[in-house]
Amino acid sequence: MPYELFIALRYIRTGHRHAVLSTITAIAAVGIAVGVWALVVVLAFQAGMEQEIQLRVLAGTSHLNLLKENESTFTDPDRLVALVESVPGVKAACATVYIEVLLSSPKRARVAVLKGVDLRARPEANELTQTLVMGSLQALRNAEQGSGLILGSELAREMGVTIGEPVNVISSEGRLTPTGLAPRQKTFVVVGMFVSGLYEYDANWGYISMESAAELLSNDQPMSVIQAKVENIYEVKEVASRVLSRVGPGYKTTDWQQLNQSVFAALNLQRLGFFVGIALIILVASLNIITTLIMMVVEKTKDIAILLSMGATSRSILIIFIICGIAIGLLGMLVGGFCGVMTCYVANAYKLVQLDPKVYSISYVPFRIMVPDLLAVILTTFSISFVATIYPAYRACRLLPIDGLRYE
Repeated sequence: MPYELFIALRYIRTGHRHAVLSTITAIAAVGIAVGVWALVVVLAFQAGMEQEIQLRVLAGTSHLNLLKENESTFTDPDRLVALVESVPGVKAACATVYIEVLLSSPKRARVAVLKGVDLRARPEANELTQTLVMGSLQALRNAEQGSGLILGSELAREMGVTIGEPVNVISSEGRLTPTGLAPRQKTFVVVGMFVSGLYEYDANWGYISMESAAELLSNDQPMSVIQAKVENIYEVKEVASRVLSRVGPGYKTTDWQQLNQSVFAALNLQRLGFFVGIALIILVASLNIITTLIMMVVEKTKDIAILLSMGATSRSILIIFIICGIAIGLLGMLVGGFCGVMTCYVANAYKLVQLDPKVYSISYVPFRIMVPDLLAVILTTFSISFVATIYPAYRACRLLPIDGLRYE
């Protein structure tokens, strides 16, 4: 063991003999521990919320959408689906359409968005295969006259309907009658329910077959969107570029990052704000390290003079007091990190952070401890602790042997 490390650890261990120095050392370690504790919990909270929202968003929507630049319907959607599926990085694709409608039941009326389901497409291309909890996709086709309807669980609850009950659907697409222009409407039967976990989808979305969508829009080919699932969600923009190159001009794409950019940007900004704020708390706590080391230098003046007289270099004295300060910081970091991890474990086990899904879209926040976040906490704490040791250690190494002996 290097003698600098041996002496530094000895100085820290003998601190309990001096009540004031021992108290200040404990306060410094506790202050850093509390800051690290809070930082670990907050970063885990933010990571949990971001991943949960991302998971719910991706469960309820496609990763990538291909549209015409003028957003009109496709003339040959099957060809486009085949082209998109041939692009490297695309797992599956299918054509769809979104229709804004008014849903009406005996108990309540609600504005909602209906999405057309191409039952010929591969199952993995449709997110409904992952979120459906009651009924089946084929029930959309097997319902009487093709009028099956799958509703989000919250939407069905708010409208007071369940499987087998009728719902009247009024489309914004008009039809000409002897008395003038009238909205298209059709009675559907609820044949299933889905739960994506994101309140915005579960309370506002429904699914119908593509044949039913054609009837509501008075268009035999209503498909206006090609949706695709990609193999790596974080490479969606590269995949989008390849898709546009494959299908040619006149098309545009949107991806899950674009459609939810404001949400994730707000979460990232919030995370940065919390990190900076709590890092300042650790910085303030580290000021106690400076106080502790200055008092230690004053107390150990004779020891420093003796070490210098015996041949120790100023660099060795500098290292001794830097080790003392870093050791206090590391102790606080370890205690705070342990408390933070245990807090996250308890919060997950008992789902302590409950949210109103109508406001936050998710019912509770899981705490997810990410390795990059832990590394950031360790690096930040170590850096602050190291910087706090520089001035006291510099003062110690500048001491002359004669001054230390005369002081005694």
